[in-house]
Amino acid sequence: MEIEKYLYAIKKRCSRRKYTDRPIDSKCVKEIEDNIALYNRESGLNMKLVIGNGGELFNGFRKSYGLFVGVRNYIAMIGGKDLPNRMEKVGRFGEKIVLEATAMGLSTCWVGTSYDKKTATALCKENDTLDCVIAIGYSDKKHSLKERMMEYGMHRQNKSKETLKEAEGPVPEWFLQGMDAVHLAPTARNLRPFVFKYKDGQVTASITNPTETAMIDLGIAKLHFELGAGGGSWEYGNGGHYYFDDKRKESDKQ
Repeated sequence: MEIEKYLYAIKKRCSRRKYTDRPIDSKCVKEIEDNIALYNRESGLNMKLVIGNGGELFNGFRKSYGLFVGVRNYIAMIGGKDLPNRMEKVGRFGEKIVLEATAMGLSTCWVGTSYDKKTATALCKENDTLDCVIAIGYSDKKHSLKERMMEYGMHRQNKSKETLKEAEGPVPEWFLQGMDAVHLAPTARNLRPFVFKYKDGQVTASITNPTETAMIDLGIAKLHFELGAGGGSWEYGNGGHYYFDDKRKESDKQ
């Protein structure tokens, strides 16, 4: 998918917790499955799309507290226990799928704890582990009262853009555009446990609050920055560097 479409999806995406009974269109299912297969090969993950059985993860599950309604489908974010940078890869490639699904007109929500993990873990092979799931399907345009209440609570916890970045001296426009995209990245409980630093033309991204899912959040945020900045690539890991292309290096010198 082209960067412009990802950027559109970044602005359009929001976490939805109430879904309709409409089955996902077969063309969309095929595209999502193809993308998952591609990203599994690229990352070493073992992500799986589950269609029609999502209710078994949420219906009657005590810890969901009724927060999720009508979930029929989900993506199980699975990877090998010993896979290097597994959780960051879960964030990066899971969010790519989320943004692609958003561009298809689907709704999504990252779910870290409010589901029956024992049921989902049955999808894992030996030496695999399940880090989280992504609910996926269609939602009504109008948000439910419970969704609006949750969004209000999350918004109150929201960190400002300024707290997510540190910079010495003037910064280029592409860095600011990258940070605009980071500010729209979903994170667990909206904590945004990371900071992006710019110094002497170099960018790094680091964890500031080592929560259980912080590396997943960092993977999501790094992808958003990369897309907002117009390309480039990231070094994996806490404190990893961002690498931009030669064309941008030349433009920075002008």
